[in-house]
Amino acid sequence: AGSYSSATHLAAASECTDATPGHFANTGSTQQTPCAKGSYTNAPKQGECTLCAGGTYQDESGETACKPCEAGSYCAVGAAAPLPCEAGSYSSATNNDEPSDCTDASPGHFATTGSTQQT
Repeated sequence: AGSYSSATHLAAASECTDATPGHFANTGSTQQTPCAKGSYTNAPKQGECTLCAGGTYQDESGETACKPCEAGSYCAVGAAAPLPCEAGSYSSATNNDEPSDCTDASPGHFATTGSTQQT
């Protein structure tokens, strides 16, 4: 795993091409495959991609890193996009990984969906 070739009659595995960062190749692959949204690999010769950790996301395929979650949102493991804090809650943090990381608005205040602060 981690290399590919579309050539036939290869004599050795060393004749295969290494998958590049942001891509993976399964054993027997004829081409490399970009990592899906929500995953990455930052090394060559990978047989699989790594899911983005909680608190991060990746909204493009074939990437070598995940992005920090956005304020007013949370990002679960393998997130392809930040999900907004629900109405009535808010957050200014950029590493939230579940809805409960968003803070409930105080009595007498409100927060619209995706808020970074209460009003």
